[in-house]
Amino acid sequence: MITTDILKTITPSVFATSPSAKMSNKYTFVPTMDILENFDREGWYVASASQVGRGLHSKHELRLRNGQFPQVGDSLIEAIIRNSHDGTTTFSVSAGLYRLVCSNGLTVPTSISDKISVRHMKFDMDTVREITDQFAERLPVIQNSVGKMETSFLNEEKTVDFVNKSALIRWGKGSIPKINVEDFIRPLRHEDNGNTVWKTFNVIQEKFVRGGLKYQSEKGRVTSMKQLKDFQAVNKINTNLWELAESYC
Repeated sequence: MITTDILKTITPSVFATSPSAKMSNKYTFVPTMDILENFDREGWYVASASQVGRGLHSKHELRLRNGQFPQVGDSLIEAIIRNSHDGTTTFSVSAGLYRLVCSNGLTVPTSISDKISVRHMKFDMDTVREITDQFAERLPVIQNSVGKMETSFLNEEKTVDFVNKSALIRWGKGSIPKINVEDFIRPLRHEDNGNTVWKTFNVIQEKFVRGGLKYQSEKGRVTSMKQLKDFQAVNKINTNLWELAESYC
């Protein structure tokens, strides 16, 4: 659980009391702290937080958990709140998973669990209760998606195909480096040994997001994969890889 004092250090924009001066008078300011207080009353707590830049109005992301929801396989369900006070991000709530074996956060794609987008407007307890109820309704769908990946297996041919298509997500066409498939799918911990779609997806996802993996660039230079620090880039990798993984089930 992240305390208020820690939040002030990590995500100062959560505590903004007014919007950016560049916003017009048509913009309705919704303080993120008001949103959090309402979620707190419904049993949600902040588990992790991040912000792009240090500005008081910058876009930020908070991942919340609620003890009333059961685990989904080896993961905890999360509510992901994104907001900004400068017009760069529309306030939204989407589903996520926190994988216990690797302390890694995933984002459930909208194809599995629709994102709840709310334009900057009045946000009260009724809204939080509605969102909490929707999470409960969507939980079986998320569990089904994870279950399919946990019980589907990749042979050597499909594994190579999965890695190559994953590389397109990480680097894009025209800039894919020389890839050693074994390096990409080698587990970082014994819990990820195996060739299920779920484990392979998580191994690749973690390496793509946390970086550190060495590979050979197009020009033949050995380099290390950079860590992704922008939560929007991380979420894009997360959701695209999830949808790719599901296509192998």
